[in-house]
Amino acid sequence: MVKLKDIAKELGVSVSTVSRSLSNSSEIGEETRNKVKDIAARLNYVPNYSARSLAGGSSKSIGIILPEISSNYYVQIVEHTGAILKSEGYSFILGISNHNLNDEIQFLNEFRNKEVDGIIIAGEAHEDIVKDLRKMREIYKLPVVLINTFVSCPECDYIMIDDFHGISSAINYLKEAGHKNIGFIGDEISTYLRFNFFKNAIAQTGLIFNERYIKTGKERFELGGYLRMKDILKEKEMPTAVFASYDNFAIGAIKAIHEAGLKIPDDISIVGFDNIREAAYLTTPLTTVSTPVKEMCHISIKLLLNKIETKDQKLIQHVSLKPELVIRETVKDIK
Repeated sequence: MVKLKDIAKELGVSVSTVSRSLSNSSEIGEETRNKVKDIAARLNYVPNYSARSLAGGSSKSIGIILPEISSNYYVQIVEHTGAILKSEGYSFILGISNHNLNDEIQFLNEFRNKEVDGIIIAGEAHEDIVKDLRKMREIYKLPVVLINTFVSCPECDYIMIDDFHGISSAINYLKEAGHKNIGFIGDEISTYLRFNFFKNAIAQTGLIFNERYIKTGKERFELGGYLRMKDILKEKEMPTAVFASYDNFAIGAIKAIHEAGLKIPDDISIVGFDNIREAAYLTTPLTTVSTPVKEMCHISIKLLLNKIETKDQKLIQHVSLKPELVIRETVKDIK
């Protein structure tokens, strides 16, 4: 097995210089770093992270747990966190739990065994994982940062997106455009909280909540939006606008509306949530709530790396970011 001293001997530098070069330390010049990396690649050097951790060093790796990577939202999280970690000299190990508590716990333990420096959990984690998070922090001294999980762990660092603010902005905008009957479509897995926020926003704006215009089901993404919109179209009287719990749902709903021979926004308006890349490029660009995913990832990694470097578990930070409504062309003013 190739060791750091082999690379150092090949290049005629110290082992410390090789180690810091491979960690992208700014203390080492770019030319030297590149030479070290070239020789490491030629010799097929593989870092021994466990040995480095046992020696009191850093494995330069982060464990990330996501519930899925089917949606554009989680793909963005992987892309942004991966790019930021790489720029800081870190790699990451990704665990996909498929919304399963046992898998979440298994990944936590696997990450600990692999000597990661810290853990990020994003999305819909289970409330029952809190005791395991506490164990990671208190017993193993492993920093954990939560991203938009809605898990009740006040002693954990977390970054949240204020979904209620975003949904309220959308409902207020629809009300100002003259819409009084607003429907909701979503799936049963990931939109529970957004549905409650929708109900609260309707009440806050003084509009009437109509149960007939609320359609949820087990199907997800575009298929779910397509089927739930068809359910709304079966009603004798339709809402003038529909709020889709996320953009993929809105895209499926748009297909159902077009198949029914209706036009957007002339016959019915629609608003999404997340502002995925495709939203701006639909035939009728989608009005949607834009979530600051990149900023959220930057802050979460900044918090995590600060804890890793300072080893300070006492300072706990809770950050809330506000999404913004992006107005495009799927809402009609009917006043």
